[in-house]
Amino acid sequence: DNDPKDDNILLEVEGQHIEVNEKCLVENSIHFSRIFEDISLHADSEYLTEDEDEEEDEEEDTDNPLAQISFATMKTLVNYISKVQTDLQLSEGNVKDFQKTARLLNFPAIE
Repeated sequence: DNDPKDDNILLEVEGQHIEVNEKCLVENSIHFSRIFEDISLHADSEYLTEDEDEEEDEEEDTDNPLAQISFATMKTLVNYISKVQTDLQLSEGNVKDFQKTARLLNFPAIE
């Protein structure tokens, strides 16, 4: 009874959550594969810390690639790598956002 949904995680982007399969994310993003490797090796990984101070959190957002990505762009990328949609639906208006996101999160298939 191994439900694939058990391996899903939530990404928070612009205060909204996107559910994605952990394996799918790791296989498609070098950035996320490094995060999960760090978490598995270090029980006190910086990626597991709880946000205690909102002001401190805002300052750290400049280091967090997800803080620089729009919810719509990340949702589309997640749907694409999850095979929910087969096309990124690129246009002149969004192609730069996808390129930036692919570089920030190191998605070789999208770059």
